[in-house]
Amino acid sequence: MFVGTLDQTVVVTILPKIIDGIELPVSKFGQATWIVNGYLLGYTIAMPVVGRLGDMYGHVRIYVVCLAVLMIGSGAVAVAPNLELLVAARAVQAIGGGGVLPLAMAIAAEAVPRGRRALMLGGLAATNNASSLLGPLWGAALVGVAGWRGVFWLNIPLILPIAIALPLLVGRVRTMELEGTDWRGSLLLVAALAAATLALTDDGANPRPLAVSIAIGCLAALLLAWLIRVELRIDRPTIPLDSFRDLHFAAAMVMYFLIGGALIVALVDVPLMANLLFQSTALEGGLDLMRLLLLLPLGGVAGGLACNRIGRRPAAAAGIIMAIMGFMLMRAWPASPTSLDLWLALGSIGFGLGLCDAPIVSTVVDAVRRPERATASALLLVLWTSGMIAGLALLGTQGLGSFSTRAARLFREQGTSLDLGAVQQIIRQTFNATILGAIVALLLALALARLLEGGRSRSLRWNPLVAGEE
Repeated sequence: MFVGTLDQTVVVTILPKIIDGIELPVSKFGQATWIVNGYLLGYTIAMPVVGRLGDMYGHVRIYVVCLAVLMIGSGAVAVAPNLELLVAARAVQAIGGGGVLPLAMAIAAEAVPRGRRALMLGGLAATNNASSLLGPLWGAALVGVAGWRGVFWLNIPLILPIAIALPLLVGRVRTMELEGTDWRGSLLLVAALAAATLALTDDGANPRPLAVSIAIGCLAALLLAWLIRVELRIDRPTIPLDSFRDLHFAAAMVMYFLIGGALIVALVDVPLMANLLFQSTALEGGLDLMRLLLLLPLGGVAGGLACNRIGRRPAAAAGIIMAIMGFMLMRAWPASPTSLDLWLALGSIGFGLGLCDAPIVSTVVDAVRRPERATASALLLVLWTSGMIAGLALLGTQGLGSFSTRAARLFREQGTSLDLGAVQQIIRQTFNATILGAIVALLLALALARLLEGGRSRSLRWNPLVAGEE
């Protein structure tokens, strides 16, 4: 799972090397974002479809297939001669990588008693967070030694032993009880997610007309409505909509969407604030962000332990409150924040958001039957990623829009004698507005935390006679 998630962000620091390697002309630099966006889109689309296939044909079987697809995609990226084939190869990679995470959660849920699941799932969530956030460092460390193509070739020897060992460690593959594939629902889901992602993402240097983005968004809404209608009328749907009748399940899903949106605000704002407000270098901004990244996986493990000690609701509420306090400290940063200022704010955000993983993921896994665990896990991760995409889109539109409005007003008032201090103040107001948006999202998540399943995980009894019927 670490390797599969790593490929989401490993290209961030090696993108200039990739552009040089495929000899992409300057006129097409804007298209290079699809090397990143293409993987994110394919990763998001693959999760629910592959999760459903895992529930039908066996989690371990499909997991190994995903690892094989990930290796094939990695090799294809390593030999891609141009941008078009590189983006296509990244899409193949994404299908394999996107299936790994929900299937890993389903395998873990079957492997351990219910009272220990929160700790196991918290550890997996921590691995996912650490991998996606350490990806840029991984790429930067390897590209100088192996070249950008070598970064992707290295995936194969890392993945192959896992693909061989996992079936041997798990033993006999259990037969699932589901039959038939909801291909129409799967295709509608893929189309709706693709349209929604395209509507929210755009090339900032050469933006498309607003009417086109609105049209794509309307198409996404129509496809989503069609999907819901189809899924409600069949017995074996791709999306377990009936599960949303469970308040625990529905609350956890919405909470993860809101948390994803809040997290992306911190990930984007911190380096930009360091560069634009604190006169720090790009490297210093990245090191500032590491304070959050280091605490995020630690919070994931602590959340699993907290579920056993104090229960899911208090653990999730404590994490959200801690993250809100961190964002409030960010808003109060002085013109030159000290190391302590940075640690208090970013450490609180990272540890707090990580603390929420285990309560939310274990609530979702325990709310559905065993044959639907991978599907439910995939849907949860899709909502988390969608929250990040939505948050990023709002940062780009609302954040830049409010800055442009304030800057235009200041220019009309001061003309050519523009005060740089006033410009800095406008920049700070813009960042504070985006931080306030993250706080509002977390307050909504806090209100939903009371709907999570109550009780401590270790108090939930494990009955091997009915384990397969959960």
